[in-house]
Amino acid sequence: MCCHPCDLSPDARPPRLHGGSRGAGVVVGVWALVLLSMVMPAAAGDWRAERWRASDFTSTLGGGPDGGPVEQAGGTPYALCGDVAGNLFLADGQFIDIVTPDGVRSHLAGTGEYGFRDGEAHQAEFRLGLNANYGAHNLACGHDGAVFVSDGGNRRIRRIHQDRRQWRVDTWAGGGNRRLRQGEAASPGTVSFSGTIAVAVTVKGEVTVADNRGAYRITRDGSRISYLANWPESAQYENAKSGKLNVMMGDADLAGNVYFVSRTPHAVIRVTPQGEVQHFAGLVATDKAARLAGDGPPRRAYFNTPTSIAVQPDGSAVYVCGGDEYDIRRIPGDGAGTTATLMQNGQWYAASVHPNQSRGPAVMKPAAQGRLKPDGHLTLLMVSHLVGRDAQGNLYGSMNHWSGMTQLVEGEGLLGTRVFRLQRSEAGAR
Repeated sequence: MCCHPCDLSPDARPPRLHGGSRGAGVVVGVWALVLLSMVMPAAAGDWRAERWRASDFTSTLGGGPDGGPVEQAGGTPYALCGDVAGNLFLADGQFIDIVTPDGVRSHLAGTGEYGFRDGEAHQAEFRLGLNANYGAHNLACGHDGAVFVSDGGNRRIRRIHQDRRQWRVDTWAGGGNRRLRQGEAASPGTVSFSGTIAVAVTVKGEVTVADNRGAYRITRDGSRISYLANWPESAQYENAKSGKLNVMMGDADLAGNVYFVSRTPHAVIRVTPQGEVQHFAGLVATDKAARLAGDGPPRRAYFNTPTSIAVQPDGSAVYVCGGDEYDIRRIPGDGAGTTATLMQNGQWYAASVHPNQSRGPAVMKPAAQGRLKPDGHLTLLMVSHLVGRDAQGNLYGSMNHWSGMTQLVEGEGLLGTRVFRLQRSEAGAR
C-alpha cells in the first residue's frame, strides 16, 4: 500500500519542467497538503481510487521575470488550458502566455494594454475580465492547436491560431447586436453576448459559449452559431425573474460533454453532445441549513460561490473550486453517487483559519470519506482557484495574491510557486 505522495517511486512522479527553482520570499504561513491516496478496490470513477501529487509550476513567490523557465517566472495566471502537443496557454493580465513542452514561458498574444485589436498575436489587444462579475474569464484549447479566449470586456470569443507558422488573433463570435432565441442561428459575428462569458471546445472542434442568458454552439468551421437553450429553471433561485447565471469557466470531456460553473446561483451546467442543457450539480438554495449540508448527491451538494471548473478528459470526474471555499470538490462524471471534497482547507463553507494566518503541521488522514457535516477527516490544501487543466487531466491550482504563504508537502518541503500542478496517478500506480 502506498498512502503518501512521497511513497511513489521516481518513475511514477511527474517530470519537472526545466528551471526547477523553488522560489524565494517571506513565508507568512505554512499550509498543509496531504493527498488522498487510498489504494483499495474501487469502481471506475470512485474518488477513493484517485491519488494526487503536487509540484511547482509558475508564479514564483519571490517574484520573477516575465518569461524564461516556467518555475522561475513571475505573474499569476487566472486561466490555463493545454493542447495535445504539450503546450500550455495561460491568461495573465492582458497577455496570453505559452509554456512550451521544454518548460519555457513567454508572451504569445497581447500587448499588455486594454483594448480590442485582431491580427498578429503580439499586437492583439484584449479586455480580459472587464465588464464581468468577479473578473471571469477562461481559455479553451482545441485539438487543432487553436486557443479560444473568453474576452468578456469586448463581449467576444477570440481565437488564437497559427497561420503560415505565425500566431494570429481573430474574433470567433460576438461583437454584434443580435440576441438569439432558442433554436435560432446566425453568423457568429452578428450575435451579442451579455454578462459573464465562458467557453469550451469539444474534440470535434465545436465551440460552446455560455453567457448569463444561456448556451450557444458554434459550428466547427465557425460559420454559424445556434442558441441552444436558456438556463434550466432548477438552477435558479425560487421566484427568480432574471433567469440568469453568472458563468465563470467552462471545460469539455472527450465524449463531447461540456460543463460550465456559475458563481451565482451556485450551479454546474452540462451541455450534452446533442445540445441538451442540463442542471448537472449544485444545490440552489438560500436557506442556511441547506447550505451547511456538505457533500451528497450532485444536485443536493452546495457549492459556495465557485469560480472555477475542470473536467477529467475521460469524463470520470468534474472538479469545482474557488469562491468562499478554499478546496477542491469532486463531482462524479456520471452524476451518480456523491460528491467528495478531495482537498480541503478548514471546515466546509467557512475556512476555520483565515488564509493570512498559520495553520500548523500537516495532517495525514488517508481514511477520509469526503463527508463534511459532521466534521469529517479531510485532506488539507489551500486552493483559492483552479486555473485549469492540461490535456492529460492534471489540475493547476493557485492561491489568491493576497495570501502571503506557500504550501508544505509532507516529505518534500515547501512549494516555491503560487500556481502549482496537481498530478493524478492511476489507481494502484506505484
